[in-house]
Amino acid sequence: MQETDPEVIEYDPEPERTLRKNLRAKKKRKAMAAQPRRTMGDYCKRSDIEQISLGFRPANPVNFDIKGNVLAGLRENQFDGRANR
Repeated sequence: MQETDPEVIEYDPEPERTLRKNLRAKKKRKAMAAQPRRTMGDYCKRSDIEQISLGFRPANPVNFDIKGNVLAGLRENQFDGRANR
């Protein structure tokens, strides 16, 4: 008994080459797909939950000196967070 499938598959002399071509095209389509829109909350989420963070580390750490009178002024008149000071 013959099948009545209307789709005829043509002979492919180089199936490996065709497979690689199709995989490259699929990978390219996936890379070009639109990225989902990120909200502000997405930027604040931790992506490395299992990694221990040591806090903020600047890319270019800069050493600077604070004058003695500035330090003395900070010790005497500490900011406590009130708006009227």
